Amino acid sequence: MTEKNDQRNRFKLQIQPRRKDLLKWEMLSAAEDLNYEVLELSTPPALNEPRRCESYMEWYRQSGRAASVHGCFVDVNPGSGDLAFRELSRRRCVESCEAARRIGAKHVVLHSSCAPFLRGAYLEGWADACAGFYEELAQKYDLFLCIENSSDVDSEPLKELMRRTSDSRVCVCLDVGHAHYSRLTLEEWFADLGERIGYLHLSDNCGLFDEHLPLGEGTVDWALADRLWRSLGRSIPVTVENNNPDSAARSIHFLKEHGYFLELMSRQEAEH
Repeated sequence: MTEKNDQRNRFKLQIQPRRKDLLKWEMLSAAEDLNYEVLELSTPPALNEPRRCESYMEWYRQSGRAASVHGCFVDVNPGSGDLAFRELSRRRCVESCEAARRIGAKHVVLHSSCAPFLRGAYLEGWADACAGFYEELAQKYDLFLCIENSSDVDSEPLKELMRRTSDSRVCVCLDVGHAHYSRLTLEEWFADLGERIGYLHLSDNCGLFDEHLPLGEGTVDWALADRLWRSLGRSIPVTVENNNPDSAARSIHFLKEHGYFLELMSRQEAEH
C-alpha cells in the first residue's frame, strides 16, 4: 500500500469537500493534513447524472484522502413500511457502500430515517427492519455503518436500533449540531448513546435549524462537546461539516485556538 493511500486509514480530522472551489479545498486539506468524508456521491445532482458520479468517484479515489462516505439520505428510509420505498432506499444504501469500497473508505454515514413523532409499533418495526439490513451491509462490505441523528428529536430511535444490533461495525454517528436543536441536552445524547457512539459530526447553529455554521459562530457549547468527546475514551472519526472551504478553515482555526479535540489534531501532526 502506498503512503498516499495509507493516509485514509488513520483517524484524522475530516472535512466534506465539494468540486466547487476544488483548489481551495485541496489547499486546506494539504495544509491541515485532513481526510475527506465524501458527501457529493449521496446527493441528487450526482445520483441523477451517472457520468458526473463516476467522475467524482474517480477523483476521490485518486485523492488518497477519502476515509468515509456520507451515504444517500434524501428521502431514504430503509425501514419504510411501504415495500416500494423500502426497496429503493435499500438500493441507495447499497450504492453508497459500493462507492465506499471503490474509493477505499472504511466508514459510511447513514441518516436515521425514523419518523420523529411516531413511537410504539411503528418505532419497533422500523428498528427491527433497519437493524438486520445494516448488519447485512456491514458484514457483506466489511464497513463501519454509522447511523446519524438527523431529524431525531431525542435518542430513542437510535437506542432502539442499537439494542437490536450485535455487530460492533453498526454504530452511532452523533451530529452535535443536530443534537443542539433537539429536545435533549448534549449531555443526555452522550449518556444515552455513549457506548455506541463511533463517529462525530461537528457544525454550529443557533438552536433552531441545521445551519452548518463555522464552529464558534453559533450557540453550541464547544467546551462541553470537547469534554464529552474526551469522556468516550477512544479514538473515533470526526468530521467538520461546513459547506465551503473558508468556513471549514474558520472551524479548524477555532478548534486549534481553544484546544478542542486537540489530541486528535496533535496525532495528525505527529503522524504527518
